[in-house]
Amino acid sequence: MDLTRFKRLNLFPRPTPLEELPRLQKALGCKPRIFIKRDDLTQSGLGGNKNRKLDFIMADAVAQGSDVIITLGGVQSNHCRQTLAVATKLGLECHLIFGGEEPAVKQGNQLYNTLLKANMHFVPEEGDLYAAADDLVAELEKKGRKPYLIPVGGSTPLGALGYVESTKEVIEQGKQMGVTFGHAFIALGSAGTQAGAEVESREKCPSMRIHGVSVSRGAESQKKLVAEMTNKVYALLDIDKTVGPEDVIVHDEYYGEKYAVPTEAGNEAIRLVAQTEAILLDPVYTGKAMSGMIDMLRKGLLDDAEAVLFFHTGGYPSLFAYAEYFQD
Repeated sequence: MDLTRFKRLNLFPRPTPLEELPRLQKALGCKPRIFIKRDDLTQSGLGGNKNRKLDFIMADAVAQGSDVIITLGGVQSNHCRQTLAVATKLGLECHLIFGGEEPAVKQGNQLYNTLLKANMHFVPEEGDLYAAADDLVAELEKKGRKPYLIPVGGSTPLGALGYVESTKEVIEQGKQMGVTFGHAFIALGSAGTQAGAEVESREKCPSMRIHGVSVSRGAESQKKLVAEMTNKVYALLDIDKTVGPEDVIVHDEYYGEKYAVPTEAGNEAIRLVAQTEAILLDPVYTGKAMSGMIDMLRKGLLDDAEAVLFFHTGGYPSLFAYAEYFQD
């Protein structure tokens, strides 16, 4: 699928590595081979999947002549960290709006944001982040500025093109390695990452089923979000196709109490992957997503596949904000 008509910044070298995890497979005793797409190695802002989205989104911001970037997310938002990094490299002012209280001690992503002297705004959990963002946009416009607002997770049709591209890389790398993926797992939050993967896999590798492991809400609402975003990506690419919620795979049994609260299974997955493959995951996104894939591998639910794939979407800097869970 040709993405060259869309402006981009080329923030990092491509393709990111595709690696096999034989020691994890041995530890699990599972039939399918396990592979990982290392989108945690996208460099800018300590890496992560948002750089793929920002490659397109921030190019659009520059093209529009924007001089200040605004985005929003949770207190340990990986997206906010990576947006700040790209804005800093471009010489653009950046405002980050967080849902939750300002931590007394900055750690994880908040430490990174502090070192880069981000303009940080904290809204109580019960508050409206988008209302706060709209107010900030209006305030800056009154001062003659040209703000560019990026939604939570950078989940726009333009941003989702980053995962059309990542999935294209996976398919090509798999062919080069002589492996066929039957299942691919993604941490599912704001839907853009899975939507991009859905489009490319359905077009070029329909045998690879995309599994979204929700980190924030129930399966039914997530399926609707993914389907809606997938259809917007199809429209952006001038592809006359649509999907419905019933076409999307989402697992909601692994995110636990609520968003950003670690789970025992997620923490176990973090330890296991670290101790077998020396790869760090995080307790908010990739740890929970990996716990879902591990559970299904242990139960033999993925044995119809020669190989399974895990998209490592980054997030390890936030791990250090949850150090108390990993002291044993």
